[in-house]
Amino acid sequence: MSILIENGLIVTNDDAGTRLDPGGVLIEEDRIAWVGPMDAAPEAARLPEVETIDARRSIVMPGLVNAHMHSNECFEQGAYDNLPLELWLIQSYPPFGMPRLSEREHYLRTMICAMESIRSGVTTVQDDLLHIQVTPEAVDGAAKAYDDAGLRAVITVAMWDRPFLDCMPYLRNIVPADLAAELDALPLATAEAQISLFERHHRRWQGHGGLLKIIPAPSGPQRCSDDLLRAAAELSARYDLPVHTHVLESKVQAVTGHDFYGKTLVEHLDDVGMLTPRFTMNHAIWLTEHDIELLGDRNCSITHNPLSNMKLGSGVCPVRRLQESGVNVALGTDGTATSDTADLIEAFRAASMLHKIGGHDFEQWISAEEAFRMATLGGARSTGMRDQIGSLETGKKADVILLDRDAWGFIPLNDPIRQLAFSVTSECVRSSIIGGRVVMRDRVVISLDEAALKAEVAEAAERFRRDHFPKMQAGAKRIEPYVRQVYERCTGLKLELAHDPHRMPPRQN
Repeated sequence: MSILIENGLIVTNDDAGTRLDPGGVLIEEDRIAWVGPMDAAPEAARLPEVETIDARRSIVMPGLVNAHMHSNECFEQGAYDNLPLELWLIQSYPPFGMPRLSEREHYLRTMICAMESIRSGVTTVQDDLLHIQVTPEAVDGAAKAYDDAGLRAVITVAMWDRPFLDCMPYLRNIVPADLAAELDALPLATAEAQISLFERHHRRWQGHGGLLKIIPAPSGPQRCSDDLLRAAAELSARYDLPVHTHVLESKVQAVTGHDFYGKTLVEHLDDVGMLTPRFTMNHAIWLTEHDIELLGDRNCSITHNPLSNMKLGSGVCPVRRLQESGVNVALGTDGTATSDTADLIEAFRAASMLHKIGGHDFEQWISAEEAFRMATLGGARSTGMRDQIGSLETGKKADVILLDRDAWGFIPLNDPIRQLAFSVTSECVRSSIIGGRVVMRDRVVISLDEAALKAEVAEAAERFRRDHFPKMQAGAKRIEPYVRQVYERCTGLKLELAHDPHRMPPRQN
């Protein structure tokens, strides 16, 4: 099948920053066959079997890449506020009261993120299925949802093999003995069992439909044995896959490295062989100078998640310092129970604005254009697809979005990327093509019956809220006083860092 997008304003996002108006994009099968000015369109673009899309009133861009999110939180949007990471975690991922959902329930929950992603111009998601115990139903349900939606997805099989009480400093010493015994009795899969689960899903889903990818994801170094971390690094090397993990999102995690290992978490990850060009570190806020140097020297990536980092009070990622060190920076929404959205345009807007606060050297601020690169090419590199997605160039995958040039926020049209960041909402995304297939046309998702799906999703979400959420809250309440003590003790300590993560108001020179 061939498609010609003709007479649009083409924002190629190539290294030269090429824009064409009027320009065209020719798609053959799942790849871009030609990009250029309309007066130079090849003969193949005029064949009668080629479907044409009139883009005269459209801005044509590469699809966005959400490099970090958690679809498993989609039934909890709006459930939490004014909680720091550690106290939020025990609410959303309590050791007691966590339900085991059916494959269909996982499918429906994932569909919330899939629909919001497509509608906000996202064509690739990196979905971290974070659970204390990842189940086959969770991965299979998510994979089937993305397959049905037609969304390109990099799905992680999260790994976690350390007991709950051994994942935070001081916690084991302050929890009463009877509660500690209950927590230690909770089932926890061995490292071998988790590697086996990853292998199963990798065999089943890797490359499925040309859209799906399965990668390993240790939840965080403090939640994983060194054996599991080394095994995840070996899987990444053997299959040439990205590996993602949460690191230094909070001050508690910064304290954890010194308490557990006598060094930073980044330094420990380097010791066990995790830091390679395939490695992505999610959040990367509470960093030392040496951490930043290590990440740059090892050619690693990080995901910047400004929405959740603000909502949880975690701090501000030192994006400019990381870029200067050679670290690739991608953009993510994080989970829908922390940012409360899978709309990457909202994260793009936040990343375009947040770094203008806290310093007077405006030449060091992050521009909308730089944030757009994070949301496209940065994410492409983080997901292991730098040469396949993120820009409109010949030979790359045909992941293309069309924005409404007549949206109020684009009038007058001064700069499409800046106005996407500052002036419009995701409602401006009119159509989406993923892997050469039209998935949304004129704001209607045509890959499935959206109205029927929404009704079933709403019923499942209400059932979760009614039947499971109270048990989760009760489970969190049992351990909240002790986690609060850990949080208060850690946040009272002084650390030597490369920057001030809580850098507002600006320092006065």
